[in-house]
Amino acid sequence: MRKVLLGLALFSSSVLAESTVDEKIKALEEKIKSLQQELQELKRTKEETEVLKEELRKLRLEIVLPAEEYRSVYGLGPAASKVYITKKGVSIGGYGEVHYINNPDAEPKSTINLRRFIMYFGYSFSERMKFNSELEVGNAYVIGGKESGSFAIEFAYIDYVFSPLFGLRGGMVLIPMGIVNEVHEPPTFVTADRPYIERYIFPTTWRENGVGIFGESDIISYRAYLINGMKAKENKYKPESPLKDLRQNGALASADSLAFTGRVDFKLPKNLTVGISTFISGVQNNKGDNLGNIYMFSPHLWWQYAGWDIRFVGAYATVSDAGKISAELGTAFPKRFYGFYLQTAYNILRHFDTEQELYIFGMYENLNRYADTPAGYTKPQGAELQIFNFGLSYKPHPLVAIKADYVREDYKDKKDNDIFRGALTWMF
Repeated sequence: MRKVLLGLALFSSSVLAESTVDEKIKALEEKIKSLQQELQELKRTKEETEVLKEELRKLRLEIVLPAEEYRSVYGLGPAASKVYITKKGVSIGGYGEVHYINNPDAEPKSTINLRRFIMYFGYSFSERMKFNSELEVGNAYVIGGKESGSFAIEFAYIDYVFSPLFGLRGGMVLIPMGIVNEVHEPPTFVTADRPYIERYIFPTTWRENGVGIFGESDIISYRAYLINGMKAKENKYKPESPLKDLRQNGALASADSLAFTGRVDFKLPKNLTVGISTFISGVQNNKGDNLGNIYMFSPHLWWQYAGWDIRFVGAYATVSDAGKISAELGTAFPKRFYGFYLQTAYNILRHFDTEQELYIFGMYENLNRYADTPAGYTKPQGAELQIFNFGLSYKPHPLVAIKADYVREDYKDKKDNDIFRGALTWMF
């Protein structure tokens, strides 16, 4: 009996021991399973954190990168190009310039003027569809009257970019002539004011309403638009810039006569760009009747390399039926006009350990705004002009330029002029 009881006790303790071990194993398995779940959650959390970090990085790029790249896209200036770098959402930029002018022959001799204050507003609906615009306040304020400043829309259009090499554009567009009409932020050029040809031959900022195509690659860029034509308005014409008062600036523009404008640039080694642009337009009267046609062609060269900034822009225009246009205007309109400029600038600070730039430059311009006039009309005084321009452009930051220059206006048929200019300019 005693042996039986002892056997039962041993068996019971063995069963209890096995039961305890099983429970411990089961508990350990549950703990391991719980730890595995925690590890999975930690892994997911880490992956989500990395995704969030990447999204944040992209967001920072979209917000910060446009202000830091300072690069031109589709022929526009760096500040105007921000919308193309922003993948989605709003982009804001702008520029401004304060001018000081001393002209001993003027009254008063010296003036200082907040010449332009510009804001760019863009919106990226997607990576393919973009809206871009430029708004300008000229001469500090707008109150109306002859002495007033101005408020204007310089461009406002929508793009659809199928690929970098091909896109569609519609709205108010910049005429792609010369260099400065499209790339007109003042820190991008060295002179205190825009070159004479890019003010008096090309009436910058030159813009009209239309539709067209554009694109660029590593070796070529182009733009081509069909836009509203020019308009001759009686008793509203200033001879110093033949095309300025014929442009309509997209405001209630008559479009019975249309215009074509286009440009092709070839990107060569060592950052050399050469190209040609054209503007062909009908000239209409108030009734929409065509009076004549303007044909303008412009070769250009721009080389920025190893501290050099060298530019050449030429323009040659002929006008059919200039007599009819002159009769509508009530004064002479040229049958032919032309001009060119050559600029050489060099950054002397490139030899020092600094990101600042100091350009010393010289520029020569030659304009003949009335090379030929219709029978019975006399060319206005001062139509033939040479410009000698020398100066400095200091950039303490890539987006800010402080400029000073001397301009000699050498006229063929009137007194020459000496002008001293200064400018404080910025873009962002």
